[in-house]
Amino acid sequence: MSAPQSTTQGNTRRGYYYAGLNAVISGFAVFINSYGVKLFSDSTLYTTLKNAVVGIALLIPLVMFSSRRAEWGKLRPKQWALLLLLAVIGGSVPYALFFRGLQLTTPVTSSLINHAQFLIVALLAILLLGERIGPLMWGALLLLLVGTTLGLNIQAVRWNEGASLVALSTLLFATAVVLAKFLLRDLSTQTVMTAKMSIGSLFLLGYVAYTGRLGAVATLSLTQWAFVLGTGLILLAFTVTAFLALRYTTATAATAIPAAAPLITTALVVATPLITAALGIGVQQQIKLAPMDQLGLTLTAIALIAIIALGWRRGLGVWQGRESVSQEVGLA
Repeated sequence: MSAPQSTTQGNTRRGYYYAGLNAVISGFAVFINSYGVKLFSDSTLYTTLKNAVVGIALLIPLVMFSSRRAEWGKLRPKQWALLLLLAVIGGSVPYALFFRGLQLTTPVTSSLINHAQFLIVALLAILLLGERIGPLMWGALLLLLVGTTLGLNIQAVRWNEGASLVALSTLLFATAVVLAKFLLRDLSTQTVMTAKMSIGSLFLLGYVAYTGRLGAVATLSLTQWAFVLGTGLILLAFTVTAFLALRYTTATAATAIPAAAPLITTALVVATPLITAALGIGVQQQIKLAPMDQLGLTLTAIALIAIIALGWRRGLGVWQGRESVSQEVGLA
């Protein structure tokens, strides 16, 4: 395994490009999944099948390239243990906790808790990875939290068992980001991604089967399968860009920038009625954003610009391996 290397400022900026692309993909994913999840009575099954699409896709490089199989063969017992831990806390258990929590609490509560994930990552990255975050960056992160939560109906927040499950899932997801960053010091992106999504998907499938819900797969329609495949491929793009961002920049930046995805989702929501009306396949409906929503989006945009500007200027040090991007995702 190669020793950790300090990245150049150019590679740090490359990480910001991937984080920005990840935010765009996330914005589209939320919008499209809002339609796809309505086709399924069991949202956990829908998520499990989407994750399985990613898991299968990430196994292809292991079949095609001997170099990828060789790296798995050289893994030390400690690395195996950490990869399996990543699959548990990042690719399986938190999904089950999150969707169970959604059933027991309000959407506003789960949204508010989940929006704090990048702050948890920042704190864990300082403690466990030695990342350095200055006062200006902290201010930008707090502004991002305010922007992404402004407009939520605080009166609908309920702290109950469901909220506790969502909070635990958010903590696990954040911990998985930091663990993945640690593993990327010595391992290729493709190996760490495969461990999280392929092994994690296997655990999720086992959970769905154990709860007796896997049999519903046989009753899915072609439309449902189309959404599973389509959103699964979107999740694959999201996963690849998220891990490449994590490799080339800090864990804090790699999670904070994609948190601005509501900017993309809102733009799609507003533009869709206008586009469908222009194409003659719908009725034009003017969607007006509430003043608080407009303020929240504005603050989110300002925070995003500040985070990118600060990181771009400083070129924060991170670790990277020797592989090219094409090698990292198993394409060469």
